[in-house]
Amino acid sequence: MTQHLWYVRTAEGVRGPFPQGQVARDVELGRLGPEDEVSLDARHWTTVADSGRFTAALELRTLAGQAQTADAVADPWRQERARARLRWDDERDEAAEGSTAVTDHRRREPVSIEHLRRDHRRTEALTLQAAQWRPTYRHAAIALLLIGTLALAVWYGHDRLGGVLALRLAGAPDCAAPPAPAVDWRGCDKRGLNLAGRVLRNARLQGARLEGADLSGADLGYADLRAVNLRHARLQGAHLAGVDLAGADLTGADLSGARLYHANLRGAHLTGVRWAQTRLGRAVWVDGRVCAAEAVGRCD
Repeated sequence: MTQHLWYVRTAEGVRGPFPQGQVARDVELGRLGPEDEVSLDARHWTTVADSGRFTAALELRTLAGQAQTADAVADPWRQERARARLRWDDERDEAAEGSTAVTDHRRREPVSIEHLRRDHRRTEALTLQAAQWRPTYRHAAIALLLIGTLALAVWYGHDRLGGVLALRLAGAPDCAAPPAPAVDWRGCDKRGLNLAGRVLRNARLQGARLEGADLSGADLGYADLRAVNLRHARLQGAHLAGVDLAGADLTGADLSGARLYHANLRGAHLTGVRWAQTRLGRAVWVDGRVCAAEAVGRCD
């Protein structure tokens, strides 16, 4: 996937090119205003507001200027994680659109209103369809059959087929599943496993045993790693944005160059961890402090 690189023009002059995520962060933090200009080729310019690529960052900037609610103050990590998720969703939507470079902002037409209108029409159609649907005796019979099958599977859970079915329906972890996004390895023993460079985004790894595992360069974005055992694990350069490491054991782990933006480290065991060039922007530290946006190597 092509990474968009943006030039920035302010009263101080032209700078760049910068990755889109960096420009979005500058917008959110107020370093760039909606009237500052951006360009993909340093020739054709448009304002940040008119570009249509930094809408989420502008909205987050507006939210940041408003008074904090009592709930947000009580749980800063949830607030920071929500902001990170909104920014990530905005970048993911942009990539899915397969948009090309903006060459002339005068030819750009605002698409957000049309998207909203199209979604509204689709919602109305689905609502009308749902209102017109009426269950029949056939539907009721099928539902009863499914309920009965489930009840029998749970009742005879000691039987292999029934036991497996019951576990699946109960959402049990699958320790035999291959490494993949959203994999469920809760409580599984994966000691010493080589997962270098693997994509495990949104994985469920609560209480898993991963001591000595090689996770260097792996993508664990937004994974649930509560109470996980990562003693002496290799996590150099790993993508750990938004992960929940509350109560995790990271004793002796190597997190050099890892990215822990908006991660939750509350109550984690960090004795002997290597932090060289580890990015901790807006992470929640073991004592509940929120690290600075530019924190590297330590939580300032």
